[in-house]
Amino acid sequence: MAKKDFDSLTKKERKELAKKLRQEEGSSDRLRSNMTKIVIFAIAVVIVGAVIFVFTRPVSEKALAGQEIPIQGREHIAQGSTNHAPYNSNPPTSGPHWPTPADCKIYSEEVPDEAAIHSLEHGAVWITYKDKNDKELAANLAKLVGQNPTKVLLSPRVKNDDPIALASWGRLLVLEEFDEQQISDFLANNKNNSPEPLAACGSG
Repeated sequence: MAKKDFDSLTKKERKELAKKLRQEEGSSDRLRSNMTKIVIFAIAVVIVGAVIFVFTRPVSEKALAGQEIPIQGREHIAQGSTNHAPYNSNPPTSGPHWPTPADCKIYSEEVPDEAAIHSLEHGAVWITYKDKNDKELAANLAKLVGQNPTKVLLSPRVKNDDPIALASWGRLLVLEEFDEQQISDFLANNKNNSPEPLAACGSG
């Protein structure tokens, strides 16, 4: 409105005009606020959708490594108990396990199968080696785990049939010697292919 037109208004008309302008300004602010909320909500939906897709898409869509092992269930048994049916692979990849999972870290001593299986259920990969006195192999594996620290546990396991074994939920890869590429592929492709991929790896 031109200054001349504004000056010609009565006092009452000026008040009404000012009120109208404030209302229009308020409507504009509310519109901007609503648009901002809509944009934030849309971004949140996209992020949540992406996370759900990654963790719930069928396993068959992923390039899994190793041999598929039939799932033996997810039964919890008493902490410390070893009274259960035999596992169907060595090391095991599923089946009865303790309520408390093993922490994902590098161990110098053996980890009970029943604790490690619970970690596998949470999406971890368990790397084991048969000869705990093979310091070179242990060092090579530890170095690789250090480069892939999330959801990985490493331990010696004398009951292994092979020098090296990698287990994830329902998958097993055995190796005669250290193979960085195969191990890295197993870690990359098999983590979180499990019933509880969003759960913490261990008890902490």
